[in-house]
Amino acid sequence: MSVRKLWIGIAVGAVGLGSLLWARSKDTTQSSSANAGSSAQGKASGDKAGWARAHRLASPLDHPKGVAIEGDYAYVVTGGSAKADNAVLRIGATSGAVETLVKVPQILSGELALDDKYVYFSSESGNAVLRVSKIGGPAVVVAEAVRPIYLALDDTHVYFSTFLTQAPGGALLRVPKAGGPSEVLVDGQAGVDQVVVDGEAAYFRSNSGIWRVPKAGGKAECLLTASPSHNVDRLTGDSTHLYFFQEIGSTGKYAIARLPKRGGSPETIAPQANPTARLALSDTHVYYFRAASLNDDALVKVAKASGSPELVDGAGYSTGYLAVAGGDVYFTDVNSLFRVPK
Repeated sequence: MSVRKLWIGIAVGAVGLGSLLWARSKDTTQSSSANAGSSAQGKASGDKAGWARAHRLASPLDHPKGVAIEGDYAYVVTGGSAKADNAVLRIGATSGAVETLVKVPQILSGELALDDKYVYFSSESGNAVLRVSKIGGPAVVVAEAVRPIYLALDDTHVYFSTFLTQAPGGALLRVPKAGGPSEVLVDGQAGVDQVVVDGEAAYFRSNSGIWRVPKAGGKAECLLTASPSHNVDRLTGDSTHLYFFQEIGSTGKYAIARLPKRGGSPETIAPQANPTARLALSDTHVYYFRAASLNDDALVKVAKASGSPELVDGAGYSTGYLAVAGGDVYFTDVNSLFRVPK
C-alpha cells in the first residue's frame, strides 16, 4: 500500500499542470447540452465541482463509490466508514430518484456486481461477500472470507479476491450462487485484487502481474510480469483483451495498456492517466480519468485500438469510480452521482 501512496502523489503532481491546460483548451469544443441543470444545482449547493457537461443525477449521497448500470437504473454503494451510511442504492438512470435497497452494519468496500436478480457487494472489514435483491430486501451473506473486496460474476458463480499483502498472501475464490462452500482457484499471491471472468477463465491482477487461471481448475499462468518499480493496476476486460494501467518505466507515471487474453505483448493505447481511478469500457472506447489539477479530474476516452485521447468532460472532482451504459458515462464524487453523454 505504501508503494501506491507514493505513486499517487508523484503521478498527480507530475501531470497536473499540463493536464489542466489540456482539459481547459479541449473543454471549449464540447457540447454543453447537459450543463444548465447541473450548474444551477452546483451553485445552489455550494459544490465546487466544475464539470462542464455532466448532469448531477442524484445528490446528496453519503460517499458514493462503486456504480453499475442496468436498464433504467444505476446501482450505487455508499459508505465506507463506521459512521457512514453503508448502503446499496437504486437510482433512476434518467430521473435520479433514489431508493435504498438495504442498509447494513458492515463497512462496505465500495465494489459491486450485478446479475439478473441481485446486487452483490463486499465488506473488506466485515470479511463477507453479500447480496441483496434488486427490488430490495435483507442482505444475505454469500461467502465469508478474509478481506474480500473485488467481485466478478458468471452465470453460476461469484468470484472474489482476498486482499493480503503479507504471507500467506491473498487468494482468488469462487462460490456458487445457489449456495455452498467457497472454492480456492489460486492462493499465495500477494495483493490479489481486480478480477475479470469469461467463459473459460478468470483473470486477476496481483503484485506480481496479470494472471489467468482456468475456471475448471488448474495452474495459474502469468500473462504479464510486474514488479514494485514497474506496476500494473485496475484490470478490466472485454471479449478479446484485458485493459489496465501500466507504469511507464520506474517513473511513477502510468499509461493505459491492453493485452490479448490469450497472452502476448502489451500495447500502450493512451498516455498518462490517473492510476488511482478506474477504467470503464464501451464497445469501442476505454473511459478513464486523468489529472486536471491537484484536486480535479478530467474524464477522457480513447479508442480501444489506440488513438488520440478525447475529452468527455473536465474538470471536476471524482472518486474514480465510473461505468458506461447506453449513450452515457456515470461516475461519482464525494456526495453525488453524475451522468454525462459519452
